[in-house]
Amino acid sequence: MAGDKRELILDTAIEVMAEEGYYYTKMSWIADRAGIAVGTIYNYFNGKEEVLEEIFAREFEKRLELLNELEASRDLSVISKVELFLVRHFKEIKRNPALGNILVREKEFPKKEGSINNYLDKLPNAIESLLIEGKESGELDIDNPALIAAIIFGGIQGVVERSIKKENLEMLDDASAEIISLLKLRATNN
Repeated sequence: MAGDKRELILDTAIEVMAEEGYYYTKMSWIADRAGIAVGTIYNYFNGKEEVLEEIFAREFEKRLELLNELEASRDLSVISKVELFLVRHFKEIKRNPALGNILVREKEFPKKEGSINNYLDKLPNAIESLLIEGKESGELDIDNPALIAAIIFGGIQGVVERSIKKENLEMLDDASAEIISLLKLRATNN
């Protein structure tokens, strides 16, 4: 039951923060929307900063777990692994655009070191690991996997941000193929 309340708080916080923005969101608004007392939130979280950090942690851990699972798969090409990651990520954002809104808009809040910034570093690092695998296997002709990973990560954020701002979630359907077409330009079997 405690896990259900925690999930209710997080899911409701995503909705409220997506509508109001992290800075303006009040814990009482989250509590009202969730149908719980404000004190209940404080049984699980110390404040809205911790709520936001947990949203990022939960979502980025899912992405990192997927990347690690794909990296361990030996029967897929690196390009296929990156493509599967992108397809699943964009599908999740399309399913829950409020979450996408939070992940791209609120990455600057809070400003304290660690927490969110740690996840914003881990994801491009995991993509870089895949690209290094592609370079070492001869699948990709790239000199700087870290730079290419940053470009892919920036592309992911940019596509999500633009699709949400323009209220055009259909853009997410084509995003994976477009990003992969750029990566395929670096494939050695062109």
